[in-house]
Amino acid sequence: MTSRAARAGRAAGLLAAAVLLCGGCSLLPQPAGPAAPASTTARPAATASPQPSAAATSLASLLPFPPARLQAAASLASRFTAAWDSWSWRQPPSAWLAALQPMAAASLQPALAQAAGDRGVLAQRTAARQTARATLTALAIRDLTPGSVTVTVTAAQVITSSSGTSRSSAGWAVTLTPAGSSWLVWDIEPAGAGNS
Repeated sequence: MTSRAARAGRAAGLLAAAVLLCGGCSLLPQPAGPAAPASTTARPAATASPQPSAAATSLASLLPFPPARLQAAASLASRFTAAWDSWSWRQPPSAWLAALQPMAAASLQPALAQAAGDRGVLAQRTAARQTARATLTALAIRDLTPGSVTVTVTAAQVITSSSGTSRSSAGWAVTLTPAGSSWLVWDIEPAGAGNS
């Protein structure tokens, strides 16, 4: 396969993955609408639900992981980012670390332990009595290979402290690697920095 054809194939795969995560693709189960009210008038017979188009099926076949597996990766990226960006000055570093460790690959564990024990950050949080809560506002697949998927996660963070409340938003690039039938977080970096 030529370099140009490889790039075109990868672009098609990324486009398909983005469509799959948005929830608008017919390959994903769609939520059932509200039940129709009972009526005594005759209704036309129900028609079969539309099937995925050949183009959608073709694009999905280019993906290195099935749509449900990509959904699981996005879900883990969301949970990890929410835990990463939520903390309290009252919380011991070991509790923050314990929330992240089950979702993280072994190679990420030393970096997490270092972040959890950063004395300067902990002293600042304690002095200001800071507590942060993160909620996720957006997800998108940024990169997809047979060995990993990188999901960009946008988190809104509310920090309360002795001096009041502040709000901010941050984008994170979360790279996940397959672990059996599930995923583990291999890296997290600011979205602008990318993942290395």
